Amino acid sequence: MHAKTIATQAQVLSPLPLLAALFMALFSMLSISSCSTTEVVSANSIPAQQATTELAAHLYMDIGILPLDPGIPTSEKELEKQAIIPDVRRAEAQFAAFHLKDTLEQTGNWGAVRVTPYQSDAVDLLISGEILQSDGELFQARFKAVDATGREWLSKAYKDQASKFSYRGLREDPFQDLYNEFANDLLAIRENLTHRDIQTIRQVASLKFARSLSPEAFSSFLQQSSSGNTEINQLPAATDRMFNRVEKIKQREYLFVDTLDEYYGKFYRDMKNSYNEWRFATYDEAIRLRRLKKQANSRLLGGAALVAAGIYAGSESGTYAGQAASVGAVVGGISSIKSGLSRRQEAEIHAEALREISQSLGAEITPFILYIEGRTVELTGTADAQYKQWRELLKDIYIAETAIPETSTAGASGE
Repeated sequence: MHAKTIATQAQVLSPLPLLAALFMALFSMLSISSCSTTEVVSANSIPAQQATTELAAHLYMDIGILPLDPGIPTSEKELEKQAIIPDVRRAEAQFAAFHLKDTLEQTGNWGAVRVTPYQSDAVDLLISGEILQSDGELFQARFKAVDATGREWLSKAYKDQASKFSYRGLREDPFQDLYNEFANDLLAIRENLTHRDIQTIRQVASLKFARSLSPEAFSSFLQQSSSGNTEINQLPAATDRMFNRVEKIKQREYLFVDTLDEYYGKFYRDMKNSYNEWRFATYDEAIRLRRLKKQANSRLLGGAALVAAGIYAGSESGTYAGQAASVGAVVGGISSIKSGLSRRQEAEIHAEALREISQSLGAEITPFILYIEGRTVELTGTADAQYKQWRELLKDIYIAETAIPETSTAGASGE
């Protein structure tokens, strides 16, 4: 009888040690999640490889860089979730393209490096990309490089994490490692090419440009391979007057692209100070936002588990002690949920701060005034719209100066 009573009491009181174990486990989980982890992030440490020897002039490849795809979500919900301001992200896409141009140019490993709003047949290597993530702490982008023959050199995502040391003095971009790593990867691929490979790429680029001006005269010089790449079918004679004329027009194309590149340069310089201040201001905000979201989720999860454990223990216990313990668990769980919700509201405040800072940067993107051919021209609207207006203006001047009719280029072959 005594043994049976002890067994019955053990069954009645069994939820208590279970509840105690749950309390200990959940307390440990919440304590670990609430402690902030310290990440050691070094400042920029990957140098871009510089040219050590001078190449022959015909081996320097010209590069065109398109503004990056800003990677703007289409849904308002995603915009809010990622705290993305479309105008600012578009500006970042142009800023990143020009900064990549500066990085490649300063290595001395390439020919002319230009930023162009549209794909040009006048370059040997075309680089495009997309911003995957961007705030003051993290920057992630995918870059793609394709040469004039259509061969893809690489398509790779790069990621860099800034530290506070990166913003002190700001001698270089906080995410310079990302650009340097891409520059080194690109150089490694070029160094695996033979001189003949490089010469072929450059010849294909020249013939593609000639074909864009006069398809009737130059289409037969190129052909598509079975892999879809562009190959040389035949080369024009060294004395070909039409091809020599096209080569001179190509120099005008370079002047056109250089003017566009200078526009990107002005845009880059005008926004650089504000952009750096924005990134520095959002650095702490971005870290705090991610930390608070993590803590909020942990507290909500832990609170829900405590409530569930308390309800279960109360339903299984027939003693006053068991009921009191279950009530305490439910109250503790509700308190944890409230704390989690409070953290989540605080995170929303920081997210709003990110959006407000971003909007302040977007407001500083102003119209661009041009003085050209004795005229004053104001380019307005978004950056993309300004580029299109600028290109139309130069297109008119380009056509007039080269005397190529806008509707047909066939007349050039009758020279």
